[in-house]
Amino acid sequence: MTTASENTVTDARSTRLSSVNLAAALLLIAQAVLVSVVVLAQSAPVLLPVTAGFPGGPVGSQAEAQVVDLAAVNLGVAVVVLLAFSALLRLAAVTPTVAGSYRRGLAAARNPLRWVEYSQVSAITVFLIAQFNGVTEVGTLVALYAITAGATLFLALQEREPAGGSLRPFVFGAMVGIVPWGIIAFYQVGAGVLHDVPELFVRTVTLSLLAVAALVWTNAWLGRRAHGAWAHPHRVEIVQITLVTLGTTLLAAHVVWGVLL
Repeated sequence: MTTASENTVTDARSTRLSSVNLAAALLLIAQAVLVSVVVLAQSAPVLLPVTAGFPGGPVGSQAEAQVVDLAAVNLGVAVVVLLAFSALLRLAAVTPTVAGSYRRGLAAARNPLRWVEYSQVSAITVFLIAQFNGVTEVGTLVALYAITAGATLFLALQEREPAGGSLRPFVFGAMVGIVPWGIIAFYQVGAGVLHDVPELFVRTVTLSLLAVAALVWTNAWLGRRAHGAWAHPHRVEIVQITLVTLGTTLLAAHVVWGVLL
């Protein structure tokens, strides 16, 4: 059984956690600056299309849908925004205004800020990866974004459960959260079946970010089980920070080396 001292976020642990937050923020800021420089050096931006298909005739007719270009996502700018957003929340965690509630929340094995950040980071990541794999329809993209963000917020509900309580929120969130990745896999495999195999960059970024997402969910599950190293809330948080930073770094690196350069 976990003792009170193990659960307490002591001054030493709090200082260590602040250092990790600050280091992650500085790393993300450095990456945002680097990607910004690469984007500004480009002669033309890399744009990912967002389209909408409208019925071409009466219900049941064989008329082709009318596809309209609604907008385009500037890939470089999207990655910079993602890096900056994550860095901003890491910096917020070490500010005096937030640090007190952040520490008290961790002592109770709760951190809503963690899931606010990851709900958006994971949702934007899935949105972009879906576009890499050929998904352009606005309805599908918005649905993938919303499903991913919503699935992550189930983990915030899980933290409301008492220690040793039900894992239903986690299970429901996992069931919902795997759907966007299944849809992305459908497009990637389907392209291969049609002999239009996605380029190596697309395959590697998809698999690597899926692996990071799986590790984030595994860390959350282990944190609720509270055994061994995961009995310490600050360690669970450090692993979470590391994984989210790793995920955004992998996305940025793949985009820079696979597309922008």
